[in-house]
Amino acid sequence: MPLAARESAINPFRDRAFYLFAWRAWLAGLVGIVLVARGDAPGVSLLIAANVALIFAVALSIYACWLTEERIARTEPWRAIAPRERPAGYAGLRWARNYLAELALRFAKGASAAAIALCAMALLLRIA
Repeated sequence: MPLAARESAINPFRDRAFYLFAWRAWLAGLVGIVLVARGDAPGVSLLIAANVALIFAVALSIYACWLTEERIARTEPWRAIAPRERPAGYAGLRWARNYLAELALRFAKGASAAAIALCAMALLLRIA
């Protein structure tokens, strides 16, 4: 079977999973921006935004640990694609779980890096 034909069932799941996590990261960032805009002191506002980013990272880490082959069928990326586009069989479920867990941990890593940067900026504002 050619490589392009084998990957046809995998690409819709990858796309949906990535854009779902990107959407959730954007929403968490938007919440952080709103909380920063409402704050009085810039240092405190940056710490609040850092906490939002850290909570998002922890939630994604918990989500990655929660995933199993049985639970992957309840996730939004899996349900959003047509059954004929889903990876087939138990190996497909295992691949989808591994991919979704890895993607969640990558986004958690980015969120924790953002939290570190926001905390550093708050510290620099406090020192200056």
